Amino acid sequence: MNEGYDASDNAAVVRRWFEEVWNRGREEAIDELFDEEGVAHGLADETGSDLRGPTGFKPFFRRFREAFPEIEVVVEDTVSE
Repeated sequence: MNEGYDASDNAAVVRRWFEEVWNRGREEAIDELFDEEGVAHGLADETGSDLRGPTGFKPFFRRFREAFPEIEVVVEDTVSE
């Protein structure tokens, strides 16, 4: 673990993800928060391939937001250690 690392940083990123991406619908936040090498486990594209990086995740995001434009995610607790 890096010196100066604080486990609460993880919780802050998770809260920001749900607030910015899902609650506000800010697609540009995906580029800021989803690493190019990241995998959205449990989600797949039309071919059954994992959603990888922002480019792979954005089509899912667009379809989901279109289907549920009023979605609101409330993060009550996080475990970040």
